[in-house]
Amino acid sequence: MSRRRTKGQAPSLSQHSPSGRTSAAHESLLATQLALLKFRKDADTIGRDLRVSPDDLRSWIEDFLRFGRFKVVEDRDSGEVARILHNLSRKFRSDNDKDSEKLVNEMVETLRKAYVAGLIPSATLFSMHLFSYYKESGHFNQGIDFWNWISKADDAPLDPVFVGAAIEMLAVYGAGIQYCEDIYQRTLDQQRDISSQYHLSPGAMLPDRSKPANIKGTSLGLLQGILTARLLYGKWQSSYLTLDTSFRLRPTQMVPRILDLFAYERPIFEVLPVFYMYCRGGNVVPGQTFMALLKSMKALADHISTYTLKINIIKAIFSMLEAYVGSGGMLSTRHLNMIARTLVSALPQNHTIRSRNPVALKVEDMTRIICNVLANIIHYFSLGNAPPNRVTFDGIISQALLQGYPNLAKVALQDMKESNLSPEKPAALDLLRGAYLLRDSAMLKTTWACLRNLASSEQEQVLDTRSWTMMATAAKACGDDEFFQEQLQDLAPRLPSGAKTAADLADRSAFHNRFSAGQGLGGPSVDDVRAFQSFCETVQLSFERMERVQPGKYRDLTNNPVDEKTIFDWPDIGEESWQRSLYEELTHEGNQKSSRPSQVEQDLDPQHLAHAVSDTGIRLDELRYLNWKTINKLLIQTEVSEGYREASTDTAMKEKRASPQQRSTTIDKRPNRGRSIATAQQFQRYEQDAEAERSRQMTEQEWRQRILRLRDPDYELLPKKPARPIMCTLSSNPPAGGGTSSQRMLESQRVTAVVEEVG
Repeated sequence: MSRRRTKGQAPSLSQHSPSGRTSAAHESLLATQLALLKFRKDADTIGRDLRVSPDDLRSWIEDFLRFGRFKVVEDRDSGEVARILHNLSRKFRSDNDKDSEKLVNEMVETLRKAYVAGLIPSATLFSMHLFSYYKESGHFNQGIDFWNWISKADDAPLDPVFVGAAIEMLAVYGAGIQYCEDIYQRTLDQQRDISSQYHLSPGAMLPDRSKPANIKGTSLGLLQGILTARLLYGKWQSSYLTLDTSFRLRPTQMVPRILDLFAYERPIFEVLPVFYMYCRGGNVVPGQTFMALLKSMKALADHISTYTLKINIIKAIFSMLEAYVGSGGMLSTRHLNMIARTLVSALPQNHTIRSRNPVALKVEDMTRIICNVLANIIHYFSLGNAPPNRVTFDGIISQALLQGYPNLAKVALQDMKESNLSPEKPAALDLLRGAYLLRDSAMLKTTWACLRNLASSEQEQVLDTRSWTMMATAAKACGDDEFFQEQLQDLAPRLPSGAKTAADLADRSAFHNRFSAGQGLGGPSVDDVRAFQSFCETVQLSFERMERVQPGKYRDLTNNPVDEKTIFDWPDIGEESWQRSLYEELTHEGNQKSSRPSQVEQDLDPQHLAHAVSDTGIRLDELRYLNWKTINKLLIQTEVSEGYREASTDTAMKEKRASPQQRSTTIDKRPNRGRSIATAQQFQRYEQDAEAERSRQMTEQEWRQRILRLRDPDYELLPKKPARPIMCTLSSNPPAGGGTSSQRMLESQRVTAVVEEVG
């Protein structure tokens, strides 16, 4: 009698054998399935720890290929293997492990060949990670071979997700903006759902602005790819329109990579509004990205001579911190170190250390104020599991002495002792200068004891000639030759030959090299003192607002908004009423409700209306409107600044000298590279541009025309320059199908593409 399995009953391996014993075939299948489970468990371990020996990695890949031949692995396995190899390559590259990098490349090529041969299942994530790997590792020839194969492998439409990664790779390689645009457009043309092509275009109207746009085929990966190409080739207008499309579709689900792209390729003045757009929608910015932006802003502040403008930059830094924390960003001690040093750098330069004039007394007041602010900052970060460390206090000490506030450095040294910390050698040498300036013998002895401890615990020569010279100079200034004599007797073998007294080694110039950049005449002006006091009050209020929200949680920006400060005070774009009206005209379909709630709706509890809300408490329809306004402002500001940049580049080319702002040709670098760098001359020009814009009197109609013109993707803002061709070989088939003129231009199997090299 046959044994029929009822619904829901697990299959029995013994039911196929009359004797109850499994057949050899089923035993083999069971062993394979168990091995596959082990393979996936190993994948989880390797993917989590990113630690694996070369032999184990080879064995793991061989197991995967064997399972592929048995047809037991799934698409998800292919994607996971590619993801792990991609992450391993990043780690090995970061560790400068050349041998391991070479091994990963060997494994990637093995998988690619198996994929092409049909030995492992196809997967969107597999192709996406391979293209990203080729871009980051610089193995462009292999990546282009893969693209040439996959773009003509079959007649099925290519997945927009991995096409976006391919466009990124081709853009970095230098395949030309037109080639990348052709791939992008053909991918849209091949989508079976025509609505996806519409919604990925600038100016598309959503069915309902108050709800998430769950529209099939609207991949941020594809938008990210073409955005990379447009940014790399300086197509700033289409870049911002692409960003506008991304925020319209996914205002609360933006990928961090897009923010990174703007940080790499655009000036920091433009990056700030993009950063605020991310935070406004509750998009969590990675801590590494936030740290890179803080460094860019701090570097900019350090090179600004005008104190008022410098204070504006540092105010913007604290607004960034407030926005970052309010959108769920996680604090770290590295952030604290940068924020603390930035705060101290806001102190106006002071060179009235020992005088007792009114300005010097104000300096003492400023020292007390900043100590209180620093204490509050450190307390807040400590609540967020980001306590201070040695680097925190070292940064405060060095920056305080650069600004001319040795008393602040002395307080930081005392706090270090209470925390059982000791300064590193550079900070300790700075403290010797503080003892010299204050004529403080106790500070001298404490600092020298720290240096002696370092000398006993480290291999390098800490108490070198420079250290002895600085100590002798400070001892002489403090009138404490007795202390020097004690050290002379105790450390005679380490003392430079020929030195008998402090006067023999004393040299005031020993302190000048490190601090000469901050030298000036007198103390801060009364206006600077007032500006600093006002700044500290602003910072205190900012931290009071942040303390209302637990670190790592979201902030209700509707009831507790962030003051989104920027570097330059650009004018507002006219009245709010006509901006709302224009937004309605451009984004409102006849069958959807207005994005602004009626008075009746507001009188009813708006929290209970049927509208989606971001994690930061902003309704999606209102969030999309706010982002739309930010894009308008960015387009207007960038049109002005790019006009100046183009003129500067043309002038530089005529004079056969370097452009004042040359763009990097690669995107995979940290911020402060390429277009994100601004010279002092350019910064001054941007400030002048902002002032000129503020002085312009534009009517509502003029504002409307300006916005409509900048939002027109077919409008050519600047004349095109002749392209300087370089040659590369690419497939003409990315992908086959369609009937556009650009496709007919690329009919042959392989063509020579003219690459437009910009900058």
